[in-house]
Amino acid sequence: MSAIPRPFYWLAGAAAAGLLLSALYAVDETQVAIVTRFGRPLPGVAGPGLHLKAPWPIDTVIRFDSRLLVFASGPSEMLTADKKNVVVDSFICWRIANPLLFAQTVRTRQEAEARLLDFTASEMGAAVGREPMESFIHSGGGGVRLRAIGDGVGAAIGRLAAASFGIQVVDLQIAGFNLPAQNRDSVIERMRAERGRIATRYRSEGDEKALEIQAQAATEREAVLSAAKSQAESIRGKGEADALRIFAAAYAKDPDLYRFLRTLESYETVIDDKTTLFLQSDSKLLRALDGK
Repeated sequence: MSAIPRPFYWLAGAAAAGLLLSALYAVDETQVAIVTRFGRPLPGVAGPGLHLKAPWPIDTVIRFDSRLLVFASGPSEMLTADKKNVVVDSFICWRIANPLLFAQTVRTRQEAEARLLDFTASEMGAAVGREPMESFIHSGGGGVRLRAIGDGVGAAIGRLAAASFGIQVVDLQIAGFNLPAQNRDSVIERMRAERGRIATRYRSEGDEKALEIQAQAATEREAVLSAAKSQAESIRGKGEADALRIFAAAYAKDPDLYRFLRTLESYETVIDDKTTLFLQSDSKLLRALDGK
């Protein structure tokens, strides 16, 4: 029997090493993997680490990103419940929750995001169509429901994506809300007019309140002045009565002095530096003047 050539052993060893290497596969810490056998996915999901499978071409490894992924749907024009055109921009945070179902349906991230875009357009359009414009733009701010609308749409998309493609929708947010360019100027003008009407109403209410305050202040002023005047008259009358009583008591002690003082007071009333008097010799006024 002839000996087997040495190169044959080398080839056999290389083939065995190749088969062994093809039976081992590594999964990165940011990934999960499934194994397909002749194109059909096998049960089980491989996490990060080194794993063993049947050699190629029997088994094939498909790796998926296990991280949280972000997909921006882009602006879309929609119609509100009161027939107003609006432009809504949103984004979705999602991850692969069921790699087996994901591999059987969409397989790639691009295809998955295309399906999410379809779901978003449908659900967001329906949600916006149920809401009036005030749910997106409100003068007081309290009626804006962007967060609630985003949560509702995200929950609806999450149920569909999980059942259909094994995708978990972690969050959906409305990133932008605007008006179409052709409608923006007219809407802004209507908003300015509305603000003008509100400002006019506030000014009118303020003027009315100011008149009420002024009238009340005037009434209180008159009442205070009337009470003060009455009190002043009472004090003045009491003072004059006291003065008369004191004068009467003082003059009663010396009637001649009282008459003399009264005469002097009458002189001050009828005589000044330009007065010329012609008096009889027996006039009482003359006697007071010459001291007799």
